[in-house]
Amino acid sequence: MSKLLRVLIVEDSEDDAELLAIELERGGYEIHCERVETELDMHTALDKKVSWDIVLADYALPNFSAIAALDILKNYQLDLPFIIVSGKIGEDTAIAAMKAGAHDYLLKGKLARLVPAVERELREAIVRQEHRQAQERLEYLAYYDDLTTLPNRTLFLESLGKQISQNKLLHKEGYSFAVLLLNIDRFRVIKYSLGHSLSEQLLIAAAKRIKKCLTQQDILARINADEFAIILADITKEKEVEARAEEIYNQFLTPFELQETIVFSTVSMGIVLSSIGYEQPEKLLQAADTAMHYAKFDALKNLVFFHEVMHTLAVERLQLESDLQQAINYKRLHLNYQPIVSLYTGMVDSFEALVRWEHHSLGSIDPENFISLSEETGLIIPLGKWVLREACQQLNNWKQCSFRYLPLSISVNISGIQLSHPKLLGQIDEILQSLQLEGKYLKLEITESNLMENSVTITKVLEKLKEREIKLCIDDFGTGYSSLSYLRYLPIDTVKIDRSFIVKNKNDPNYDIVKAIVNLAHSLGLDVIAEGIETELQLNILRELGCEYGQGYLFASPLDSQATFKLMKSGLRIC
Repeated sequence: MSKLLRVLIVEDSEDDAELLAIELERGGYEIHCERVETELDMHTALDKKVSWDIVLADYALPNFSAIAALDILKNYQLDLPFIIVSGKIGEDTAIAAMKAGAHDYLLKGKLARLVPAVERELREAIVRQEHRQAQERLEYLAYYDDLTTLPNRTLFLESLGKQISQNKLLHKEGYSFAVLLLNIDRFRVIKYSLGHSLSEQLLIAAAKRIKKCLTQQDILARINADEFAIILADITKEKEVEARAEEIYNQFLTPFELQETIVFSTVSMGIVLSSIGYEQPEKLLQAADTAMHYAKFDALKNLVFFHEVMHTLAVERLQLESDLQQAINYKRLHLNYQPIVSLYTGMVDSFEALVRWEHHSLGSIDPENFISLSEETGLIIPLGKWVLREACQQLNNWKQCSFRYLPLSISVNISGIQLSHPKLLGQIDEILQSLQLEGKYLKLEITESNLMENSVTITKVLEKLKEREIKLCIDDFGTGYSSLSYLRYLPIDTVKIDRSFIVKNKNDPNYDIVKAIVNLAHSLGLDVIAEGIETELQLNILRELGCEYGQGYLFASPLDSQATFKLMKSGLRIC
């Protein structure tokens, strides 16, 4: 079957043009050709809706030339195979033609070479086209997000730099702009629970909703997996920025319907005004990022404007992160141990290990602060590993010091990040085996909210922990989700009621809640621990409700290892 070849022939001789066509037909081509001999003819041919495959051109015509034809092709941004077919051509002329963009040249008296030359150039044209497409693809990916087709971080920063320069030029006219950094809340949970496909659809849909709130002068970019950056142009008042930001935020109050799945996700947004005076685009984006993190962790605010004090606090937090890393590496942390007491016998049943940090210059750091910092930075993995080993080592030491007869166990708090870490089980096995400690002496306390996130995966880990006879406790129960149904299938042993529910008297509104939790736990065969017991009245009420265990300042504050040792020597009876 003949191959169609669309040939543009630059030739003033009809006979010579026909000879070229005949030679190509002999080579098996079906020819569609057009002869041009002037610049006007060339433009007319190129303006037609014809995808020319190759150009065959005489070097010099009375009113035109191959070099002129090559220049026209460049103006049309066409890279067509271009072969010069001339009666005679000198070496210097041939070199000049090749430099101008010609791919090959032939003499009219040797047309036997025409078909092989054409076929070679067509193959090379395909290679050039593929290379050009690859280059264009790389250039596109360098500046655009492949999923949403929005500008990426690189292009956004370039645009932001231009905006800063423009703002300096027009400052006298009151011209300004704002940068918004928007983070999709719970994106990781959505991604790992619903899958990559739906999470990507969520990003595309989110981009479309944001665009609805923007003008043609504004710029929207996707700069991270779950983050969008926006330049609001031509802004004159802070209230105007706030109104625009709220309009964007409100777009996310309506759930997304993706493949018949309803997905709900709000956003956290940091905002920085150009009036702050930063001249580097990276600093402006960093400021918006800092404000966004304040919004992320403030339950009352979804939109936060950046202020200089935030930068100071961020620097201090970075230093604290570095200090925490050093404290973990050089074992400058220590554990305290708070007794967990049987409310019926008054005897200590176990100890909860609580990590403490005495900073070299700041003094005692609130555990909530540095533990949340460790979770944000990933330091919770080495920190958690150290706490596990240290607590188990301490329990092993106690058992070696003539306390073997005591049925003590040690409780260690473990985060959702640790539970999701693939090396957790291996770390626990290594610690228990190296200390020759049985799993039944270790209890892991897991915050209720951590259990509910990615619950399928975490449940599998909990089941493997149970195979090792490790006890499992839901910590801070009642403060997370309405998760009573989860108690029926999670492989746990104990529920620890959060201190905020511990009643002061029988008329306390929480009395019925605590009673319901205790009854439900018992119906499922679970033990109950109440934390935060501070008065005898609270103790008596919990006894009446059937709560087995408790901890709190009524019994003892968290003790260092020496004070704990003394308590053991005294017989472990507290009340």
